[in-house]
Amino acid sequence: MIGGLVSIVVVQSVEAAQIVATGVSRAANIGFLRLATLTLAQAFDLATFSVMVARHGSRVEANPIVNNLFDVYGMPAVIVGKVALVVLIGSLCLMASSRGGTGVWRMVGGLPLALAIAGGLIGGITNAAVLLH
Repeated sequence: MIGGLVSIVVVQSVEAAQIVATGVSRAANIGFLRLATLTLAQAFDLATFSVMVARHGSRVEANPIVNNLFDVYGMPAVIVGKVALVVLIGSLCLMASSRGGTGVWRMVGGLPLALAIAGGLIGGITNAAVLLH
């Protein structure tokens, strides 16, 4: 009786471990990591921007587009703009990968992604530098 119970527990534990391993391997594909990096870079920029603007006002924002967007429409417009940027770049990446991700499609999916990640990181770092002074 106890031997049967132990074997059931062992089999269930192995099956649970296999399910977790499958989920991790699917989530860790390169497309997911690209989009996660993009989202985190833009979220870093947005978070540091909101704190910077709360402390110093919008005059310290170096990007004139974001500065004007914030001055005219407020923080909700900046958030919508960031979300729209992530969705647009993510869509380009998905389209490029569905077309094979080679040749010109590599540029269509990769270049905007790289620029958006770099822009988010640079924006967040410069915002943090303003906060530290």
